[in-house]
Amino acid sequence: MLARILSPLRITSTLPASTTTTYTPRFLLLLPTTSAHHHTRFIHSTQPLRMSSESKIQLKGSCTCKSLQYTLSLNSTEDARTTLCHCRSCRRAFGTNYGLTAKVALDSFSYNDGTETLKKYTQENGVTREFCGECGVFICEYGTEAADKFRYVMWGSLDEPEKIPPKGEFFCKERASWMPEISGVFHKREIKE
Repeated sequence: MLARILSPLRITSTLPASTTTTYTPRFLLLLPTTSAHHHTRFIHSTQPLRMSSESKIQLKGSCTCKSLQYTLSLNSTEDARTTLCHCRSCRRAFGTNYGLTAKVALDSFSYNDGTETLKKYTQENGVTREFCGECGVFICEYGTEAADKFRYVMWGSLDEPEKIPPKGEFFCKERASWMPEISGVFHKREIKE
């Protein structure tokens, strides 16, 4: 596992209406992928990015062809729980050894104009995945019980995914034997809550 612990770095930026936000990364974790030259970076912060009550954090995302675009409106980066899931269903859907999603409240997720290409597929296990009918990229998923409460947004479809780094891993008992455990996050052997 390639992991580096970096000394805390403080980045402060001024946002509209003189709102100041501070982001302090704790460490940078590099996970190996299929090539020695490509790595996924996760930046963990020691404190959540928060906005004042009159403004929200707007995170945007889309499919590859940009036919489906969406916005996450969050009060804090803590409103999104990003996790890796090693279950068979996620591995198949993502076409790799884990799924990476950010769980957000349904009312914080909205599609922008142009949902004509939006398609849905519901698996036998009750998980529905929403995807673009043009380029095939899937945007979000949800189970039957969570349909009216949450969306699990595909982390890689976000324009700035590093703003909501992983907080944990699910179905660790099914993790690929060659894949290291992510340090500094929670680990569940099974269930994805």
